[in-house]
Amino acid sequence: MKILKKVQIDGDINSKDFLKFLGFWDRRAILKIAEKLKGKKVVHINAVSTGGGVAELLKSLIPYLNSLGVGSSWYAIDSAEVSKDFFRFTNRLHNALQGSPTDFANEEWDLYKILNRKMAAELVELDYDVLIANDPQMLFTRKYVDGPGKEIYYSHIDTSTANGNVWKELLPIINLYEEMIFSNKDFVNKELNRKKINIFTPAIDPLSLKQKIVSRDEAKKYLSQFGIKENFPLIVQVSRFDVWKNPLGVVEAFRLVQNSCPDVQLALVGIKEAKDNPQADKVYQDIANIAAGDPNISLFFNSLGIDDIAEFTMMMQNGADVVVQNSIKEGFGLTVTEAMWKRKAVIGGIAAGIKKQIKNEENGFITATPEELAEKIVFLLKNPKVAEVMGKNAKESVRKNFLFPRLILDHLKLYESVLNL
Repeated sequence: MKILKKVQIDGDINSKDFLKFLGFWDRRAILKIAEKLKGKKVVHINAVSTGGGVAELLKSLIPYLNSLGVGSSWYAIDSAEVSKDFFRFTNRLHNALQGSPTDFANEEWDLYKILNRKMAAELVELDYDVLIANDPQMLFTRKYVDGPGKEIYYSHIDTSTANGNVWKELLPIINLYEEMIFSNKDFVNKELNRKKINIFTPAIDPLSLKQKIVSRDEAKKYLSQFGIKENFPLIVQVSRFDVWKNPLGVVEAFRLVQNSCPDVQLALVGIKEAKDNPQADKVYQDIANIAAGDPNISLFFNSLGIDDIAEFTMMMQNGADVVVQNSIKEGFGLTVTEAMWKRKAVIGGIAAGIKKQIKNEENGFITATPEELAEKIVFLLKNPKVAEVMGKNAKESVRKNFLFPRLILDHLKLYESVLNL
């Protein structure tokens, strides 16, 4: 059986529906480059087909490209064909690239490289013009693949302070790629070839269900079936249960908020979809133990009873009185963008990706401690008019900078360049 499995995406889109979000010159540029790329084959590969920001990005990116006539497909690892040890390794590898002090045994590296060699053999059969490898799970395929087209490495994480031993192992392979993509210039390790670096600021898909805007009352009525009280203030953080997202800090802040607002409720939404994040179970259990006995804290980790996770997440963001994203490290933080698009004044952590979106005290707040986070939550709860103004500023910021049609243009320009069209 093959390790890589083609991901089928339901539904087509019409390019006219998203080109309207662009100005005249950008629309013209997209159509001109897309015409040059007709007949070319673009393939994206990543670890999982559901769960996590990369899968969500590709779920929108592929239909957008195809609507423009740029033949595009997406392949993900079939979790049934690899061992759990592989995903444990790549999860730790991900953390090491973000600076965690981690050492790996030789047999762990061997497993990783063997599976990458097998995936490389499958990639050659795809007959692509442009191949984009998303994140480190299949980074090493470049060492083994002698494919028909050009290969690009797309890093969605902060590698600026990567673990030294791990970086020494990966750097020669990363440098084999013709081009590299990062979401933030500050995430680029200084040892990389700067001439190959491209910065693609992430974006959200305004056409997706997840970005739908409904009234707070409508959203809370929907959420009441999941135990959320309609008439009490709601604080929400939407992100997987991960130490980098710092859910513990959110709970600590919530305890302080309860001293001023005893009826406030907290929802941590981190429904586990991705198979490549085995640590999520432990982080969830740690938070569940801490939150035990507090009826005003709701944790959403599994999807039991939830028919549509995208709709559920969208309703949580719309129904929130305050949205938090308390990350310590964050490649970008699309959940921040999503909430800002819904006119929420988001309170973010100190992660660089979040600071790229939130202008402190203009369209949200940046906080570094549970005490600061609690203070800003209480402020927004007690000053709804200020929250409304900041929310309007937040939506306008997303409209100008972080919508998907702009990201499509970034991709097309790079494909055109790497193929010398």
